[in-house]
Amino acid sequence: MKKTIAIVALIATAFGTKAQNIEIKTNPFGMAAGAYNITGEYILPDFGNRTLLFSAWYNSQDFQDWFWTERDGGLSIGYRQYFNPREDKGVFLGLTSRYILNTQNYGGYYDYDQFGNYTYFPGTGSYSDDYLSIGFVGGYKYVYNDKISVEGFLGMGRIGWSEHEDSWAPAEFIGGFNFGYRF
Repeated sequence: MKKTIAIVALIATAFGTKAQNIEIKTNPFGMAAGAYNITGEYILPDFGNRTLLFSAWYNSQDFQDWFWTERDGGLSIGYRQYFNPREDKGVFLGLTSRYILNTQNYGGYYDYDQFGNYTYFPGTGSYSDDYLSIGFVGGYKYVYNDKISVEGFLGMGRIGWSEHEDSWAPAEFIGGFNFGYRF
């Protein structure tokens, strides 16, 4: 997954040097907790207030243990339209599609220890439970000096496909807070 993030960053940088209308973003608060992500936002040349997004992220094992999640990472593609008529800043609405990489562990059991307390003994097995969702997102992006951006967004997604149909709820929360730089 780390290689995927590096490839996305390389592609985004290549687009940025050629087109001069790309923004690279990340969430430093998530990185401090162990959720590493990178997002590229490409401004469509004919429409200054419409953008395409691509994103990749990876969750460390410490992050997964702390937040009780088994999501390893994922990839995302999105589209946004800003209410500002000519620029990609301010209030926006968008569509997003996410592919979540998920590994479920199994084989563990609880047993009494020597003091009469339950102790968990982890198993060694795991299986893949990846899923694909599509949803909407809304938020606000502030741009400072036409180079530095800060954005926050919230949304919901509907899970359209899962490797194990009965393992996930039909919907998921989408949200984030990013800092970015425009090239």
